Amino acid sequence: MDTTVAVDRFDLPASARSVLRALAVDGPATRPQLSTALALSRPTMSVAMAELSRLGLVAGQGSSRGATGRSAVLYSLAAGAGHVLGVEIGATGVRAAAYTLDGREIGAAEERLAADQPTVTPEAADAAAGVVRTVRAEVGARFGPLREVVVAAPTLPTTGRGCGGSAGPSDGGLQADGTVRITDALDVPAGVPVTVENNVNCAAVAEHRFGVARDEQMFAYIQVGVKIGVGIVVDGRLMQGANGAAGEAAMLPFPWSPSHRPERAGLERFLGSDALMERCAASWPPAGAGSVPRDAKALFEAAASGHGAARRVVDQHAADIGRLVAAVVALLDPGLVVLGGGVGQNQLVLLEVRRVVRELAWDTEVTVGGLGDRATLLGAVHLAVGRALDSMA
Repeated sequence: MDTTVAVDRFDLPASARSVLRALAVDGPATRPQLSTALALSRPTMSVAMAELSRLGLVAGQGSSRGATGRSAVLYSLAAGAGHVLGVEIGATGVRAAAYTLDGREIGAAEERLAADQPTVTPEAADAAAGVVRTVRAEVGARFGPLREVVVAAPTLPTTGRGCGGSAGPSDGGLQADGTVRITDALDVPAGVPVTVENNVNCAAVAEHRFGVARDEQMFAYIQVGVKIGVGIVVDGRLMQGANGAAGEAAMLPFPWSPSHRPERAGLERFLGSDALMERCAASWPPAGAGSVPRDAKALFEAAASGHGAARRVVDQHAADIGRLVAAVVALLDPGLVVLGGGVGQNQLVLLEVRRVVRELAWDTEVTVGGLGDRATLLGAVHLAVGRALDSMA
């Protein structure tokens, strides 16, 4: 376990906090530009910049010539101001990426898992710890202290923030649902906050900040792949719910009819990739249609190439996804629905989902995510940067 001394915490005045966040979010700027944007007087700006410079958090990087022809020093976050880690534990692999506080990627690593793992297994946690070690070795001390870690995983968010260097729990590192306690698996410096966030929520955050839902005040991100889930943004903020479980679409009652009794997480099993491939195998023509696709990726590739049997399976699955989307539309009226996940973001799904939503609910804009399979990790990084800046204040 890494026992590096915990990162510094600062008691910054409000003006310095505002300047620090502005440089992190909006990029390099001169003092006059910052004064205008933040409505700070010249004396207040001078005091704030002096304090941030003294702490090694900002630095000049050349000059900028204004409209009057005068040159002014251009400031940015200092190279040693610190960095964050985003970690993604997915069903098929794990990733980690280090970013500076102003959003520059400075290290990344990933590892495939031997088999699909829909929960956070010990194997997945070990792989996550490995990619974190790789990234930390790559980054070294060049970018200042590690200030925050956010882990995106197929689990409920943590209610509190663990810290690196903590002792392992007496229950062997397992949570109540049997998954690994991720905060105890990662090798990070003592005192560095480690937060676990739901992976679908992270993807929703990324699409809101960088993707197709940029600046949307209300939308729903629906992930369909090995598992399903919904991330909900209302008034520009992620909806967590009383238990951190808002958007757990897997728990919607399914099946639900006079002749069927709902099963716990039955909808997730029905819409997940494993069940899709079982239905594909069961409906595949016995001869003359080629071999059954080995996985969902191969199925969609066959459908895209014009294979009739594959296209029928894909269209039916898209209709089933459309029913989930219609339920979300009926409950939330989000205005925009973004489809993601290994299956959900496939363009072959989109038209049928839109048709089913119009048929069962009302016409709502439905589109696929713009960040592909990077959405979850980018969301984790963005949350880590925000929390790091908050803690430095």
